[in-house]
Amino acid sequence: MESREGILIIGICDDDKSWVQTCKNTLMKFAAFINIDMEIKCFYTSKELLDYQDIPLDAVFLDIELGRQNGIMIAKKLNRIRPNCRIIYMTNYLHYATEIYNTEHIWFVVKKQFRDKIGEIINRILHDLENKTVHLVLKTVNNEIISVIPSDICYLEREKRGTRVVTVWDEYHVKERFVEIIPQLSELDFSQCHSSYVVNFRHVKELQRDMYILYDESEKEQTVQISRRFVQKTREDFLKWSALFV
Repeated sequence: MESREGILIIGICDDDKSWVQTCKNTLMKFAAFINIDMEIKCFYTSKELLDYQDIPLDAVFLDIELGRQNGIMIAKKLNRIRPNCRIIYMTNYLHYATEIYNTEHIWFVVKKQFRDKIGEIINRILHDLENKTVHLVLKTVNNEIISVIPSDICYLEREKRGTRVVTVWDEYHVKERFVEIIPQLSELDFSQCHSSYVVNFRHVKELQRDMYILYDESEKEQTVQISRRFVQKTREDFLKWSALFV
């Protein structure tokens, strides 16, 4: 069955029914807080998880100790039969940390830290699902080819014949138009806040009423304007990003 567009499908597999409910409640509250649609499937045995044939899971929170079953062995099977399902290990014990590296997984969390780490974990899942480019290849107005890591971009500014790309290292005037660059960027990290500006939240120091104040390695203050047209959406984007990343 095909995945439901726009809905995050999450599995929880643990033989402790009380913990499954705690985990589910934490996930649903966080999803509501950042305003994303999430559907949760609960499994209490490895067989239930491995036999599951419904909507493909985007990720599964998997207990390392499933009664007599070993969650790491279950993960190896999942890696083989459902390679697109991201695995997050859960445990009460740190001594499993070295064993899990024989499997494909994206996180290892001790259960007592689950509430504190949930934002980081969901952030990782959402970024994985975006699957955006690692490098932007752009052509400057001087016909030089440059490669830019998106996380290094502070903001973009629309120009008459292209785009000004301001990074932590330098700024570039490129031929690619604003609308050609934006789709290549993470919708979680970047937000259009003005008809002429897109800001990267990773470099925002402060959100004010009509502008973002950005970090600068040289301690020189940089600001990016927020227009009335985009103020509500960009504020919502920033609050969501803050919940995931801070």
